[in-house]
Amino acid sequence: MQHKRSGFRLLPIAGFVATMLIHPHAFAAQGECPAPPPGSPDIRAMGYYADAASSVIDPRLLAQNEAAVKPLNDFAAHLAKTADAYARDGDEAAARCTLTWLDAWADSGAMLGRMEHVNNDQSDYMRQWTHGAVALAYLRTQALATPQQRASIESWLRRLSSANLAYWDNPKHKRNNHYYWTGVGIMATAVATRDDALLKTAQGIYRTGIDAIQPDGSLPMEMARKRRALHYHDYATAPLVLMAELARLRGEDWYAYRPEALARLAGRVADGYRDPAWFNEQSGAVQETATPKASSGWVEFYRLRSPDPARFDAMHAAGPFKDPRMGGNLTLMAKQGIVPSPR
Repeated sequence: MQHKRSGFRLLPIAGFVATMLIHPHAFAAQGECPAPPPGSPDIRAMGYYADAASSVIDPRLLAQNEAAVKPLNDFAAHLAKTADAYARDGDEAAARCTLTWLDAWADSGAMLGRMEHVNNDQSDYMRQWTHGAVALAYLRTQALATPQQRASIESWLRRLSSANLAYWDNPKHKRNNHYYWTGVGIMATAVATRDDALLKTAQGIYRTGIDAIQPDGSLPMEMARKRRALHYHDYATAPLVLMAELARLRGEDWYAYRPEALARLAGRVADGYRDPAWFNEQSGAVQETATPKASSGWVEFYRLRSPDPARFDAMHAAGPFKDPRMGGNLTLMAKQGIVPSPR
């Protein structure tokens, strides 16, 4: 397949990465973009937990899965980097590179084929996470998209939305954090395409997550993760906060829906990082090393909305937070907005 050009030079990706490591701001100066890697319609990922609670990682399976999904993760990481360059520096060449890559995968029908089930539904999860990454990258650079790119990419994002929602038609699939993460791609697509039906679907996912929060701030399905209960409470909070932030782009206040419930969950996570004793007791297992991870970047937004922002100072101090599945540099986005303002 021949990839479209957008007024800047395409480089082999290996050379581009080497250049960026030596000269991290070379992109804006040179206006160079690596040729997009091929997008596969099929995904073959695998689960890597060794116990029924999905709390103990099997290193061998983890390594196999990481190798299998590396093209997806590398694609998302590149989009996050170029979208961040556009937001941080006003680098239009970086934004056009983002759009070129998205357009190439849209043309190839990437991730719209077979989700191979090796030992669990990890392939479906990868599509859901990557949908969020690509939809957010598009939303952040959409202002520079050509009419052709808009038509191609937006059609692809809608098809990904339909494919990911179809997974949840099966009532046997537990609507835990994976369901909320599906909502990120649906919500970002809805905002980018101004699709009110998708917006309502995303709102339903958001409310399902909020409604699952217990009076003590816990999520039962995440508490069942034993030694990783704190991590998964944190990981479930991320898509809920991000969806609420995306709703603000449409002039809607999703934080107003049972705000005390989200406050309990977010506070429980922040307190857990200071002292995991409560999670140890309630889960029946000593927690893994309790340190915030990339997806903990939801705190950068939530501390701006919380009636008790000081409660989140320790988590904030662990930043900056960068997560391609959440769009890139969350610390930057919390300061400047998810969608960059025109310069």
